Order: sequence, then structure tokens, then C-alpha cells
Amino acid sequence: MEVCNQFIEAVNGMRKNQYASDVYINYPLDSQTDDTIIFHDEALLPHWREVAVALEINSEKLKSEKTEEDAKSRAYDALFGAMTLSPDIMEDPSQLDRLYNDLYSDGDGEMGLRCQFVADKVELRKEVLDIIGPPLLLCPFDSIRLENNRFDREGILFAIDLLKHNKSMVSLHLAGNTIETDDDFNLLSEVISNHPSLKELDLTRCAGPNITSVSVNSIVLASKGLKTLHLTGNDISTDGSSIIADCLAADPPLQELFLAGNKLNDDDAELIAEGLKTNTNLKKIDLRDNAIGRLGCKALFKAIFNDESLNSVSSSNHTCDILASSYKIPCINKEIFGGKSGVLLAKKFAMIAPPNDQDVNVHLFSEVPPELIHKVLKLVQKYPEKNVWKYMRHLLQGDELLESGAAHVEESSEEEELFGKVISMDEIKRQQAEAVKLVQIKYLSVLMGVVKGVVVPMFF
Repeated sequence: MEVCNQFIEAVNGMRKNQYASDVYINYPLDSQTDDTIIFHDEALLPHWREVAVALEINSEKLKSEKTEEDAKSRAYDALFGAMTLSPDIMEDPSQLDRLYNDLYSDGDGEMGLRCQFVADKVELRKEVLDIIGPPLLLCPFDSIRLENNRFDREGILFAIDLLKHNKSMVSLHLAGNTIETDDDFNLLSEVISNHPSLKELDLTRCAGPNITSVSVNSIVLASKGLKTLHLTGNDISTDGSSIIADCLAADPPLQELFLAGNKLNDDDAELIAEGLKTNTNLKKIDLRDNAIGRLGCKALFKAIFNDESLNSVSSSNHTCDILASSYKIPCINKEIFGGKSGVLLAKKFAMIAPPNDQDVNVHLFSEVPPELIHKVLKLVQKYPEKNVWKYMRHLLQGDELLESGAAHVEESSEEEELFGKVISMDEIKRQQAEAVKLVQIKYLSVLMGVVKGVVVPMFF
């Protein structure tokens, strides 16, 4: 009965809504980890035919919503229907633009997903694809999620056809559907590389037992226009190839790369670390559950914090956070306010004057020409705020923990310790004043150390 209700809900949504509808046919509803799926049943074919008819209706609605203004009208109607607007928005309707962008933008100035088709944990045999395939090929969904469908080759070729027909597709998920041959992987790579708008591809657990690493790695090369690529659980081994590292070094638009649950080793980690040095776009790489040990994690850590000198730390990667398993690497690049410049400043001061250390490492300025001393003095006036200190400590602990073979343990923040407690406004002001005072004291100690260690010897 629950399965039938899903079909009915999907069909009614596509038929009755004024605008194009999201379509969800998935099972179970309340669990992301349950492996139960809806197996093929002849009794479900009439329901699939109803879905096909409704998809044709949905297709016409989607095609009529071609412009951003049409999409905004649809979104605004949804906002009006789903919430009670505050008086200030009623007085100034232009604020809807800001609200719309918050809800429907992907954060990089591009439009987010507006309509998607989801069929998860439901078996899609050729008989079903023959029914829903033609209208789905004509329906320009922003996102298609065909996951855990027990595909045979017909299903994979159908997904490739979807990419060929839908030039406006932004996201394609095929997780849990096995691709059996290198030829099909290479065909998918070719279509991806030529797709004009695809930004996200999920091929989690898609590589069959006969797929070679070369074919899987070819997906990485084909992903030059993607922002997110999922290749988790595909038994990827590079066999010494630097394909992944070379791709990262070329600094493509890719922002998230998921490579967990594969067969990457320390040599691969060292190559990836080298590629990250010239990459400024990647924000996250997931390397958990690989064969990467201490040496590989040490190389990855050095990629984000090479503390050999101020020049080396400047040339480190300041945008990407690295997830590893056995030896955890401090993830600070996304945590520090101020973007790349804020992260770089924190890393420099972690070397120059650690938060909990009274000493100032003035030897780092030993090669600074006298005419640039004023820039050094200007720099030390920007000592990071107290809420950044814990991340600076993580950096300083990271190398030591890797050497000892211990896993990095995140400190609990003051906010976490105070969570659930009722704090008075006076207490908040007191804590803020204390934090400012600590920063001022630290700044003065750094300034005095630099003056004594650099300026005084030069002029006296």
C-alpha cells in the first residue's frame, strides 16, 4: 500500500500543480541505510504507465518555465503559499529577491535545482524503462536521481541517453547501479565531458568487477566542468598513474571530490598532495577508507600547512579540507572567517607566535630587508581573533600527532561547552571583553618580540 501511495502522490503532484513538480518514487521512506528495495512486479506496470502520462504533462510545464523570471514566479508563489510573510516583506516586496536567492541559489551565483526526478531503491527493468523512458527523455529535469535500481546495461545506456537529450541537466546520480564494461564507462565519460551544464555526478559504487582503474580514472579527466564528483566505493587504484593529481593540479572548477572506500595508497596521497599545491577551487576531498597511512597523511597535511618557512606556508593550499581515516588531518580551511587571506594569516601566526606560547619566533623574519620592516610591524597588528586560536592549535598539533601515529582529536569549542546553558547578556559582554583583551595582550607580546628580535638588532 505504501508503494502504491508513492505512485499516486507522484502522479497527482505532476497533474494538479500549477508548476512542474518534483517526482519521488523511493523506498523506504524513513531510512537512508535500509537496503530494502521495491522489486519489479507486473502489478506495478499500470502505475508506471500513469507516471509516464503525468511526466508528459510535467514536461510541458517545465518547458514553459524557460526563463529565470518564470522560475522566480513559480518560487514566489511557493513562498507565498508555504509561509506567512513578515510585515517588512509585505511593505517591500523587493526583499523577495533576496529570499529567493537564499533558497534557490547554489551559493556561487548560479541557479540551484528547481525540479528533480528521484527513483531510489526501486528496480527499473527494461519493461519499466520502455514505459517511462520516452517521456522522461523529453522532460528537462534539473536533477535525475536513479539510485539502487538493479540496472542491467539497458539502464546505464538509458542514463547516458538522458544526458544526451537533456542539455540543461545540472545533477545526475547513479549510485548503486553497476556499470559492467569499460566501453560503457568510457561512453559515459565522453558524454560528461561534452555536457554543457552538468555540475554534479554521483557514481558511488558503480564500478563492476571487470572495470579497469583506467576507465574509472577517465571519469576524473572528463569532469573538468563539474563542481561535485562522487566516486566512493569503486575499488579505484591508480597503478602509479598521476591522473587524479594532474587533474587537481590543473585547477578545474571542481569543488568537492569523494574518493572514499577505494584502494588509494601513500604514493597516491603524495601525488594528490602535490596537485593540491596549485589548486584553488577544491574545497573538500574525501579520502577515508583507503590504504593511506602515516606517510601519505603527512604529505597531505604538508599540502595545507608546510611550516618550513613563511614562504612555504604561503604557497600551501588554503581552500581545501582533507578527510582521511587513520591519521586525521586538521580541517581548518573552511572554518576560518575571511577566506584564503584569513586562513593564510592564521597559519602564519601559528608559526610566528602560537596562541599558548609566550615565545615569538622572530628568526622567521631574519631575511626581511630593513626597508620592509614596516610591513612586518603592520602584519603583527592583525593577530587573529580568539575564536581562531583553536584552529591554530590544531595545525601545530597535527604534525606531532601524525608522527606519533595518534588520531587528531577535535577540541570542544566554548560554544559547544556552553550549549544548552542560559547566559545573561552581561556574561556575553564580559566574555567578549575578555576575548578582546586576550587578543590585545597577544598582539603586544608579538609586537615586542618582533621589535626586540628584528628591529633592535638592525638599528642598534
